[in-house]
Order: sequence, then C-alpha cells, then structure tokens
Amino acid sequence: MPFIRPAEEKDLHCIEHICRMTAGPEAKKNEEVGRKISLTYSTYYARAERETCFVLDENGTAVGYILCAPDYLKYAKEYRKNEVKQLWKIDKTQSIAACFLPFGYLPFKNKYPAHLHIDLLDEYQGQGYGSQLMSALLEKLKEMQVPGVMLIVDKNNTGAQRFYERAGFKKIISAFGGVVMAMEL
Repeated sequence: MPFIRPAEEKDLHCIEHICRMTAGPEAKKNEEVGRKISLTYSTYYARAERETCFVLDENGTAVGYILCAPDYLKYAKEYRKNEVKQLWKIDKTQSIAACFLPFGYLPFKNKYPAHLHIDLLDEYQGQGYGSQLMSALLEKLKEMQVPGVMLIVDKNNTGAQRFYERAGFKKIISAFGGVVMAMEL
C-alpha cells in the first residue's frame, strides 16, 4: 500500500524519473529531453529542499512527489547556481530559458514565498494520493510559519486547476499561457 513520507537523498533519481514520465511524450521517449526537463523542474527541490519535499512510496520506490521551495530568494540563487549551470553543459538555449524560470514567482515572493510542483505516475493518479501529498506539504509549511504558497499551472490544464482549487488555492492572475494560483497559510 503506497504511503507518504519525507523525501530522502536516495529519491533523487526516482523524482527525476517521475518528472520525465509526467512531462509528455517527447520527454518519455527521449532521455536527453527528459534530463533537461527534470533539471528544470525537479532536481533543485530534491537536492536542496528535501525538508519540504514528500514522496508517495510504494515498496521503497517513489512513485509520486510534491516538491517545494519555501524561500523564493534562496531558490532563485541556488537554482541558477546549480541546475542552470548543469543545463548549460547540455543545452545552452534551454539553460537561458531556465534562467528566467524564477521570474514567474518574483511578483508574489513576499506574500507567497513558497512555490510547489506535484506529480504522480499515471497509475497513481485519481486515488487521493495528490491530496495526501498536498496535506503533508501544507502542514509542514504551516509548521515552518511560511505565510503563503503559490504555483503556476498551464491555462489549459483545467483538471489540475480544479485539484488546486479543491485544496484551497485561488487563481491570482492569468498570463503568458499560465495561471498563477496561491494560498495564504
């Protein structure tokens, strides 16, 4: 039976795999594309923010995750220093694009200094595990006295938007194909 637990160093490879497998068909079939996506969207958190990362564990293997950076300023600095530098070695264009990723969170950094990413392998979706992961993270952020958390979701991903609304997130703004959603803690 799958259960939620804090992420550990040993989970990094599984987290990167989950990110790749949930990022679309090109990432699934092309390992280099998948590596670039995981460096852009998951590696930083699993490496540098494990205190606010949780995994869905089945038989000792992570099959889903919720990843969070509780402090925007630390995230922006460390992400550029490490993951963007690694991307530069693989794909300079992707590296430049990744360098701008933290700017999406910048206007909201005071009220909502934390941001999150959540993914589950297909066979674990729709069973309540996402809500359990979200609850574990929100409880941890409240314990840490983080004032708010946000995320950016594709404007066409209405299923994810409904999930976040059920969890208590509100839509803040829509821009550039994304919807910013946030929650005060």
